[in-house]
Amino acid sequence: MWLMRWQQGVDVMRWQQGVDVTEGQAELIVQTINMTAGRWVSNELLAHPQYRLLSSVINNICHEISHVNNRTCMQVNSTTINSIDSKMQELVQLVLSDSPDDLDQDLKQTFLTVAKTFYYKAYCDPETINVHISKVMFETII
Repeated sequence: MWLMRWQQGVDVMRWQQGVDVTEGQAELIVQTINMTAGRWVSNELLAHPQYRLLSSVINNICHEISHVNNRTCMQVNSTTINSIDSKMQELVQLVLSDSPDDLDQDLKQTFLTVAKTFYYKAYCDPETINVHISKVMFETII
């Protein structure tokens, strides 16, 4: 919780200075998750064309979603929503596709998980998110 508050403070300072606070944020989260999972992110991996494409798509998605979060509902138009949905579909296709020089499936899945988290946060209010977290963590699955 303290890390989230600290990050929000940093974001406010960067926003006040005119810096886009979402630039590269999603890719950084993906890299952090992969490192904590023991999947080292090498320079070779970062230069891989599929990794670069996944990074670009997820950064675009999260950037657009953050702008949706910063607007009122009246300011969000169907073109913006359609653009986000289209990019989410592109990301899903990239993650689920197979090719000979493909990235590790777990790595690709991390990109999708991070994007879904940003998407979920944009379209659900904090109270709903807390209820869902509570259910996942504390309720028995039957």
